[in-house]
Amino acid sequence: MSAFLFSINSVFPIFLLIGVGWLLKRQGVLPQSVVGAISTIAFNVAFPALLFREMAQATIAQVFHPLFVIYGVGGTALTFALTWAGAELFIKDKAAIGAFVQGAFRGNYAIMGLMLITNILGHTGKGILLTAFAIPAYNILSVALLTFRSRHPQSGSVRKAATSIARNPLIIGILLGLPFSLFRIPLFTSPDAKLVATTVRYLAELANPLAMLAIGASISSRTMLKGLPKILAATAIKLAASPLILVGTAYLLRNALGFSGEDLLVLFVLFGMPTAVASYIMASKMDADADLAAGILLLTSLLSVFTITLGIYLFKASGLI
Repeated sequence: MSAFLFSINSVFPIFLLIGVGWLLKRQGVLPQSVVGAISTIAFNVAFPALLFREMAQATIAQVFHPLFVIYGVGGTALTFALTWAGAELFIKDKAAIGAFVQGAFRGNYAIMGLMLITNILGHTGKGILLTAFAIPAYNILSVALLTFRSRHPQSGSVRKAATSIARNPLIIGILLGLPFSLFRIPLFTSPDAKLVATTVRYLAELANPLAMLAIGASISSRTMLKGLPKILAATAIKLAASPLILVGTAYLLRNALGFSGEDLLVLFVLFGMPTAVASYIMASKMDADADLAAGILLLTSLLSVFTITLGIYLFKASGLI
């Protein structure tokens, strides 16, 4: 019973915030213009501050684990490649392939994932380490996919995407915090830096609540029935096949790879998170099937309440965490 309560307390606050965002949108308190502004503030200000703080306080030199990073990024790339190959065989509408594959492999790790890891472990640890590699991987793979699989394939967009990735506020936040971690600069413990540290902390604490409200307000049920077979297939890959196969393999090889229970939990969060909100935004901007992307986002967000809770329960009940 204690393991079940632990999983409920770790997961449900996140989804309750999403529910609040959905309710506020339904009541007209959060019109689309406000939701857009909230998303912009979260993405450009609050989350970079959060990632900067976490990276600056992390002991990267101590937690860096090459095999852990390779497994996380490699598993993401493998899911991407196999899903794309399968989609080419079974999906006739080539414009839908980009939205389908992105929805099946790109998880909401940087937003919901880090929040969940912190709720469970009390720290991000290797979670923040994996962010430094997972976010660029998500962006690079998604742009490559949508360059070739959208309604109007775009030439030259890969070069533009490389510039966009380099300017990504989340990546910039991580890179700015990296020297503080590597050289152990006491920004958040030194009395002389209290003004800066407090400001960063206030901004960082806005990140997760703002993002959860924006996600909830973005959910719409109108797209659920359109392309339902593809939505169900992408959801099954994202929430079941990917975490079961990749985390199960990591568990079987944990001694050989040197993975701890916390490492396995971080991998479960990486592979088992619902589809990222960015997948819908990118599908819209790159002329892919935005309705399909929205449907996958909605269904994975709803069902992940149960799959993530079950996963955390199994981790706790087995003594891995």
